[in-house]
Amino acid sequence: MQQQTIFSSHELSLIAQSTWETIFMVFIATLVAVIGGILLGILLYITQDSKNVAVKGFNKTFSIIINITRSIPYIILLILLYPLTRLIVGTTIGTTASIVPLAIAALPFYARLTESALREVDNGLIEAAKSMGATKRQIVFKVLLPESKNLLIDAATLTCISLIGFSAMAGIVGGGGLGDLTYFKGYNYGNYTLLLGGVIMLVILVQITQSFGNYLVTAKKLTSLWIITAILLGACSTQLYVNAAATTNTNEITVGYITSPPQDKIMQLSKKIAKEKYNLDVNLVTFGDYNIPNRALNDGELQANVFQHIPFLENQIKQFGYKLTYIGKTFLYSMGMFSKKYKNIQDIPNGATVAIPNDPTNQGRALMILQDAGLIKLKDGITWKATTDSIASNPKNLKIIALQADQIPNNLGDVDLGIVNNDYIPKAGLSLKDALFVEPKDSPFANVIAVKESQKDNPKLKEYVQAFNTDEVKQLAEKLYPNGAAIPPDQAEPYSVGLHNVG
Repeated sequence: MQQQTIFSSHELSLIAQSTWETIFMVFIATLVAVIGGILLGILLYITQDSKNVAVKGFNKTFSIIINITRSIPYIILLILLYPLTRLIVGTTIGTTASIVPLAIAALPFYARLTESALREVDNGLIEAAKSMGATKRQIVFKVLLPESKNLLIDAATLTCISLIGFSAMAGIVGGGGLGDLTYFKGYNYGNYTLLLGGVIMLVILVQITQSFGNYLVTAKKLTSLWIITAILLGACSTQLYVNAAATTNTNEITVGYITSPPQDKIMQLSKKIAKEKYNLDVNLVTFGDYNIPNRALNDGELQANVFQHIPFLENQIKQFGYKLTYIGKTFLYSMGMFSKKYKNIQDIPNGATVAIPNDPTNQGRALMILQDAGLIKLKDGITWKATTDSIASNPKNLKIIALQADQIPNNLGDVDLGIVNNDYIPKAGLSLKDALFVEPKDSPFANVIAVKESQKDNPKLKEYVQAFNTDEVKQLAEKLYPNGAAIPPDQAEPYSVGLHNVG
């Protein structure tokens, strides 16, 4: 009889790949942070008591800069460092790009720990070295660093463990890693086996890091550290070379999208068809933040993205000045109104609590659904740009709260109604046939394939649109989104207001 295992071979492969991506990011970031942090820490230490006004001013200024950097939340720092990341590695998406903000986030942290460690060295040893004619350089490398070795190792261990936690944000920019695996492929997929596997590997990595750090503190020599560093440095250098070589394929396009269980399958099928029919290599990049794919597309790091409807694209173009357009439509993924407490709209009581998405365009979209269902009335002429301030009439005095879209299904039991995005309906064990109200077919929210305006006539991109708009993709979408949850463009009814092509 075949032995049953907790993880399938595919899941083990995903866990192994994500573990390596985390090691790759964290090792290089830690190496940069430790080397740079030691240098900065020494600089802060040797300039702290200087009587020279210029040197003392430099110390104070540099100290303030370090404190400012330490105070910025990592997710904000990641965004602020886009220009520097692009300058250093040529892109702001992917695993390699994630290393830059990780290293810069950790560097001032380790610099402060280094400065503190150097201050702990016995002044008697320093004075003894000075009395024997030691130079400042000799004092640093022969006294300060050797005497503070244990504290520096503890600080490096703490920094590395902190970076393992920070690396969870890499999925936002398509960086992969265990954070991406546990949240997007585990939690969002409803695949709790992957979630468990990712958490187990994170615990193992942290435990190994801490145990190795504890060992180094008591070790007389650091030979094992240099050997492991050399091995990992070689492996990471190979990975960097592979990542760089992957960008030289002239018959490749890079397409970004927001990851979800059904969308992953649809995008993989479109990739397969593009290769089979047009010999086109499609590199898929997943994101966890709706604002990043358009920025990456506008900056030339993607050749196309497939995740948004026309109003969202128009709003981003207006807000950020992107030079984008769309060259094809995919599906209208209808949103639904769900309740775990009521079976009919007529049963909704006065003062009911309604959860809607908090992003600008889907919030307006949800309010339009509430209007179509007869629960509210919006001010004249306002459609998808609606906010709660746009409500002209609310006869049931609904209490409307905005939540992150992926959290609404999880909180249906705590509200009376929830307007749920299509991608999150299957995960919550829901079906559009169970919805109290479904978005009409004349909705303007059909998803599109967006490109740069300058690339709208690119033959490779047109081939990808043709690969996406095949019967195979249509059939898969209808299977993954049953009961009319994915409506092909040719079956959607024209929107009465009419939206123009933003190109």
